[in-house]
Amino acid sequence: AEEITGKFSAPVASQIRAAIDEGLTPIVVALDGEPEAVAALGDPIRTDTPDALAAIRTRGWEIEVLSGDHQGTVGALLRRLNLDPSAGRGGAVPEAKVERVRQAAEQGPVVMVGDGVNDAAALAAATVGVGVHGGAEAALAAADVYLGEPGLAPLVRLLDGSQRTLGVIRRNLVFSLGYNAVAVTLAMMGLMHPLVAAILMPASSITVVVNSYRAKTFQG
Repeated sequence: AEEITGKFSAPVASQIRAAIDEGLTPIVVALDGEPEAVAALGDPIRTDTPDALAAIRTRGWEIEVLSGDHQGTVGALLRRLNLDPSAGRGGAVPEAKVERVRQAAEQGPVVMVGDGVNDAAALAAATVGVGVHGGAEAALAAADVYLGEPGLAPLVRLLDGSQRTLGVIRRNLVFSLGYNAVAVTLAMMGLMHPLVAAILMPASSITVVVNSYRAKTFQG
């Protein structure tokens, strides 16, 4: 933070450092061009955040923070959340966020969670962009999914529901391919009349629809 504090007197600089160390954003209040006070602003960490982040990590996801705030502020936040300091990038402009998302996408699927105008481009570039409750309109428009409840707990439910949905899709594909392979083989061998196979075909589709309906992959 020396590039910031070096511009002010020692008392003001010390208050700025203290704010950054606590994960807050310092704002210098000046009177007639002279710094008179420092206001420290910040958002409290939601009570469900630590548990939600732990749940996301146990599901195999790597967590990274991209923020426009000062690097010191981001580092303090990571420490409070027991995350690796290297997992955060401060001072990130919208272009830097997009570039980081694209780099990560080369290694695998990327889920970008954001709420601000500065997050819109990165949300659009991600494999799945998730807009959060109360987010800016631009972010919600760019996102693929919108969380209707505050906090990160809905994100965990989204990840679990998505995984269950993929499981249902895979089961349906296996059943459909298996049914068609067996029916076609029996018909070609003369062991099943083609008309019977044609009649049974809707039963396959109905089975897939019923299986999908009963799965209830997204639970409240």
